[in-house]
Amino acid sequence: MDFGIKGKHALICGASKGIGRAIAKELAGEGVKLFLCARTEQVLSETAEAIRKDCPSAEIFYQACDLSSLEDRQKLISSVNDQLGSVDILVHNTGGPKTSRAEDTKLEDWDSGFKQLFLSVADINNAFLCQMKERKWGRIICVTSLSIMEPIASLSVSNAVRSAVTAMLKTLSDEVAPFNITVNCIAPGSIETDRMQDLMEQRTKASGQSKEEYQKQYVSAIPAGRMGTPEEFAAVAAFLCSTRASYVTGSTICVDGGKRRSTY
Repeated sequence: MDFGIKGKHALICGASKGIGRAIAKELAGEGVKLFLCARTEQVLSETAEAIRKDCPSAEIFYQACDLSSLEDRQKLISSVNDQLGSVDILVHNTGGPKTSRAEDTKLEDWDSGFKQLFLSVADINNAFLCQMKERKWGRIICVTSLSIMEPIASLSVSNAVRSAVTAMLKTLSDEVAPFNITVNCIAPGSIETDRMQDLMEQRTKASGQSKEEYQKQYVSAIPAGRMGTPEEFAAVAAFLCSTRASYVTGSTICVDGGKRRSTY
């Protein structure tokens, strides 16, 4: 299937590993010119090299960036404009904040999570929306979490702030739809990433079970009977970035193997 995005320009946040890296590789395979950002430049360099091996013709730029820092975001936006000239596809993907129960969460942790997950998305959107509107074409994707539909225990900051991000992006999707710009969220369930492994280790310790016992019990609650891969997630993201998905906007698509129990 031709996704119709060859030659488009994409900024992919959190692109050095896991879901972000898989999305970058998928879009490179579609002929998209990439700008990758994440916190660690060395890992970004390794990611770019790995993608070039699979897609020799891929054009890839990258820059280390702490998305919670206004200064870092400004430097990133400037570099993206210098290297790409414009952005057609914007993928927001930010690591989750630290775990805590709501009653134990400190004010500074709420503030940190808001800067990391909400302000970074709003700021980067504002930087590139004018370009998309002028060209009357754009795709904005935000990786959120299944927790926006079913809050997850001890992820109080993520539950709250990602829900706020989803509401903001739904509002934005209505405003920019007349410009042929789509805005969608993708909510991962249990995807095999470093973040998921960290959470599994924490939950295993809290349960008092062995790692094998806990993981067996955990996976048994997923109708698909297994955890998902970043590549499976990336395939959905690539479709939402495509011309084929031009009538899908303001939606949250769950990639969870059927794990969520709600009907919406």
